[in-house]
Amino acid sequence: MSASKPESEVEPSAPEDTAPEEAVASFEAEGEQDEQSKLLEQLETLTAEANGYRDRALRAVAELENYRKRAIREKDESRKYANQDLMETFLPLLDNFSMGLQAAQQHEAGKAFAEGFAMVLTQVNGWLESNGITCLNPVGEAFDPNLHESVAHLEHAEIPDGHVIEVNRVGYSLHDRLLRPAVVVVSKGPAGTSEA
Repeated sequence: MSASKPESEVEPSAPEDTAPEEAVASFEAEGEQDEQSKLLEQLETLTAEANGYRDRALRAVAELENYRKRAIREKDESRKYANQDLMETFLPLLDNFSMGLQAAQQHEAGKAFAEGFAMVLTQVNGWLESNGITCLNPVGEAFDPNLHESVAHLEHAEIPDGHVIEVNRVGYSLHDRLLRPAVVVVSKGPAGTSEA
């Protein structure tokens, strides 16, 4: 007969060891958390880098727009003031023409010529104005050191202190830029008012 062990003597099986499975699951969970935290760190790094590139791109676009506006403004200014040197050279010729006209008007024999030259001067002044050149002839106006150059201060009974009595040489401006100041004589006011 076979020597089999009775049932009561059968060796009990070892209790299932669940601790290693839990350890494996715990280890896998920690691995997944580490993996997630690494991915989150990479995401934050890449997001910060993308934001940096975005800011740089926005700055570059803004700088390009500013450059474009500045280039347009400089082009307009260069076009606007392109004739400045020519006009500054032309103004003494115009002064001499005006003085010759005044001299011709004072002589009886030159009055006929003076009328014709006065018409030419009117045309020249119209041409200057159409090209943005303004004549500064400030008789009776308040003295402005930005636009006028004073050569004398005289007492004057009718013109108040600090106003222009006469203009020795007219000034000119090109658009908003002064080509040359008007050379003027300025009033000190009526005689005796400065003593009081």
